Amino acid sequence: MFASKDNITIQQMVYIVIQAQIGVGILSLPYNVAKYADHDSWISTLIAGVLMIGVILVMWMLCNQYPCLVMYDIFKKTSGEFLGKTLIVCYAIYFMLQGSYILARYGHIVGSWVLERTPHWIIISLMVAVSAYLVKDTLQSLARFYVLVTPLLIILLFLSTYSLKDANFLYILPIGSAGALNIFKGSKEAIFSMLGFDFIFFIFPFVNGSSKQKLKAVIMAHIFVTLFYTYLVFISLVYFMSPADINLTPEPFIYMIKAYSFHVIERMDLFFISIWIISVATSFMYLLLLSSKGLANLFKLEHTRFLPLICVITLIVSIWFMHIDKLNVINKYLTACHYVFQLFIPALLLAVSFITKRRASVRHEAK
Repeated sequence: MFASKDNITIQQMVYIVIQAQIGVGILSLPYNVAKYADHDSWISTLIAGVLMIGVILVMWMLCNQYPCLVMYDIFKKTSGEFLGKTLIVCYAIYFMLQGSYILARYGHIVGSWVLERTPHWIIISLMVAVSAYLVKDTLQSLARFYVLVTPLLIILLFLSTYSLKDANFLYILPIGSAGALNIFKGSKEAIFSMLGFDFIFFIFPFVNGSSKQKLKAVIMAHIFVTLFYTYLVFISLVYFMSPADINLTPEPFIYMIKAYSFHVIERMDLFFISIWIISVATSFMYLLLLSSKGLANLFKLEHTRFLPLICVITLIVSIWFMHIDKLNVINKYLTACHYVFQLFIPALLLAVSFITKRRASVRHEAK
């Protein structure tokens, strides 16, 4: 699936996970979580991060059973050739749908805030073209790009932190008033903004380091993302007077930053969106890579053979998703898919691998 030249370091692995997780959902995260958790949205985000560690452990244990195989090969190893190939096709489609949804959300936001008169298909096509240019190269090249752009997150933090000068920390009180049930409902929304760590489990054998080092690196990156998201949600809560205000602003961070200007930069919201676009690109790139690698694994060919086809499909589907009503409907279907592909299938394959190895051990002892 990947060549030896695709080997990356543990440090690069941390940056990869961070960039894969932080993406298009960062703008609407406070809005999505506040619909359920109100003032306690920051608690929901923390709980979501803790819950996702369990999913990371499941994927790690599965990869640890077959340390020399990528996830697509593990499918065939644990479930047989036919079912394994079926899973590969399903995952490739799943990643393409995710990519199309990200593109549609990206096109909708950029078209609404920056390029109002530019056709959406042009905005999306430019993103696809740039992403495909990087994805066609080696994994090392992609990892270096992720390392290069990660410091831009510091600028996002700075821009968001600046809004604290107009914050009122009493807005988050009383803590826990939303109730445990609503807080957990908000966690469900936060979880879907944290997806992306699964990328590393498709390149697990190509990371230089022990299995425990890889697990530690993924968890460290995930903790950073969890704290990053929690901090941003907290800022939005203490800036807006009430969750009702957030519910009226689907992209609260843009509204916050738009209120400020500096001597050098007048439209801070455009500057913020320019940096956010890079985070969207890194999330889309890994989905583009995994979907093309899935088809390449299926037909034993180079992923560059399928990359143009994947790009065209995601582009067409994203244009069809572009309307906000369709985006909401697709998001509901993707929510169910996330549970299946991120948790249920890995957990099921892990159970199968344990049973298979146990039976093999019993047979060996019997002989």
